[in-house]
Amino acid sequence: MSDGVAMPRDGKGAARGRRAPLSSLWLLAPAAVLFLFVFILPVGEVALWSVQGEAGLSAENYEAALGAGPYRTILFGTLQLSFGVACACILVGYPAAYFLASRPPRNRTLLLLLILTPLWVSVLVRTFGWIVVLGREGLVNSMLIGIGAVDGPLQMLYTRGAVYIAMVQVLLPVAILVMFSTMTTINRSLLMASRILGASPWRGFVHIFLPLSAGGAVNAWMLTFVLALGFFITPALVGGPKETMIANLIATQITLTLDWGLGSALGMVLVVAGFAVVGAIALLFRRVTGLSGHGGSR
Repeated sequence: MSDGVAMPRDGKGAARGRRAPLSSLWLLAPAAVLFLFVFILPVGEVALWSVQGEAGLSAENYEAALGAGPYRTILFGTLQLSFGVACACILVGYPAAYFLASRPPRNRTLLLLLILTPLWVSVLVRTFGWIVVLGREGLVNSMLIGIGAVDGPLQMLYTRGAVYIAMVQVLLPVAILVMFSTMTTINRSLLMASRILGASPWRGFVHIFLPLSAGGAVNAWMLTFVLALGFFITPALVGGPKETMIANLIATQITLTLDWGLGSALGMVLVVAGFAVVGAIALLFRRVTGLSGHGGSR
C-alpha cells in the first residue's frame, strides 16, 4: 500500500530539478559580458599600467603611492572622509526611510518623488548651489549677520565641514532608497504580534524592526561609502587644499603630469582599499548580529 507520499520511480525527476538552475544561467550572459567589457578588462589594463616602469615590470609606482608621503596621507584622508559621509547618510537617512516605509502605499508616491528630485539635478549644479549658500556673502552668512548672531562672515566654504555637507546631500537620496526598499519587505504583522504580547512600540522597534532593517542600512552604508571614494567635483569645489581626495590626485597624474603608471597605481590602491573596507564591514556585521546582508538570519 502507498503511504501517501509519491516517490519518483527513478532519478530523472531529481536530476531535472538539479539541472533547472543551471539551465537558467544563460540569463546572466548579457550582464556577464557587460561586466567583462566595462569593468574586468579596463581594470585589468589599469593594473598592467600600474606595474610598468622605465625598465619593464616594476613596483616603483606602488612604492610611491604607499610610501611615506602625501599620497598615503591623502589616501587615508579619503577613506576617513568617505567613512564619515557614509555614516552621516545612514544616521540622517534611516529616520526618513522609516517614515516613508510607514506611510500608506497611496501616500508614498509624492514622498518618493521629493526624494528622487535631487537625483535629476547634476552633481555640479548642486555643488555650485552649496557655494552660493555657504560663501562669505552667501545665504547662511547673510542670515547670521542679519539677525546679529555674528559680526562678520564666517569661513564655512573650503572647509572639511562644507565637504561633508555637500557630499551627504548628494548621496543621501541613494541611502534612503536602499533602506526604504529593505523596510518595505519587513512583515509588519510581527510588530502587531509584539504589541499583542505586551511590548511597547519602542521595544518592538528595537527588538524586531531594527534588526530586520539593519541589513538594508549596512548595504546603504557600503554603497554610499564606495560612491564617496570616487568623488571628484564636490571636494574640488567646496573643499580647500587640505581636503584633496585621491580621485583628484589620479586626475592630476593622468591629465597634467601624464604619469599614467603612478595614476594607475593610485587607482588600484583605491580599489583594493575600498574592497577591503567593505568586506571588513560586511564580515563584522554578520559576526556581530548573526544576520545576512538582506536582514534575515543566516
